[in-house]
Amino acid sequence: MAGTADTIPDLTNLDKAAQLAALRRSMAAIPGRRDHAPTDSDDSPAFAPSQPNAQAAATDGDERALSGPVRSRTLKNLPVPMPLSELLPRGALARGTALSITGAGSILVGLVATATVAGHHVALIGQPKFGLLAVHEHGGDLSKVALIDPGQADPLDAANICIDGIDLVISTVHGRDVPPTRARALLARNRTHAGIFAITDGRMPGLDLTISSRPVGYGGIEQGRGRIRSITLETTVHGRGITQRTGRYTLTAPMFGKHGLRWAPAVTDAVAEHGPHRLAVAQ
Repeated sequence: MAGTADTIPDLTNLDKAAQLAALRRSMAAIPGRRDHAPTDSDDSPAFAPSQPNAQAAATDGDERALSGPVRSRTLKNLPVPMPLSELLPRGALARGTALSITGAGSILVGLVATATVAGHHVALIGQPKFGLLAVHEHGGDLSKVALIDPGQADPLDAANICIDGIDLVISTVHGRDVPPTRARALLARNRTHAGIFAITDGRMPGLDLTISSRPVGYGGIEQGRGRIRSITLETTVHGRGITQRTGRYTLTAPMFGKHGLRWAPAVTDAVAEHGPHRLAVAQ
């Protein structure tokens, strides 16, 4: 099933102009991009973008900041998996939000799966180890996932193009600090085009939201052996304008003959009994 994901050709041997042209052609070929993606009917944003002027522009008719169609989409939300829906103020991400996602990969996989099953398109830039099979197991639609290999080029150049028309753009920054001037330009573009932009490593000033998670327990490895049937994550969300929130949620594999992974609030006793230290014994 992983083969059904759209793969954008390797850009390594192309100069910068050719790389950008190839990305634009690939993005233009995506059928029914953001303009036709389903959106939440609630006009109240789940998370206010960091720039107060962006929200004001959406209501005062300032066409210099947002065009009419884009302005209406800015107030729509992108759905998220349970750990995030329980922790975000309105249970979703408002368009125009920029965030950082660190720690356990299950949160990122769940975010991609939830977005694609709802009809939104996702671009993954510089993510060679991303688990496409896990997205499928979460119920996601791999036909709406575009894989982009920027090669030796700056992945933010690819992100800058994808933000124009893809709902959720997830990019590596190779563990570096993004310069403030570059960050301001990229985040302003994301707000203008009403997208969701996320980085998976490194640091970028001006982000609206930070999501971090870590495994705190495992199920299915009784007495130091067996197969892992579930993992419990502790997830923390904090950012501009919201109080830091932390929760524990368990991701459980389906029983034999069943399909689909499922999230549920963690059972405290089970987490304490089979903590991460037991995993080393199971290995």
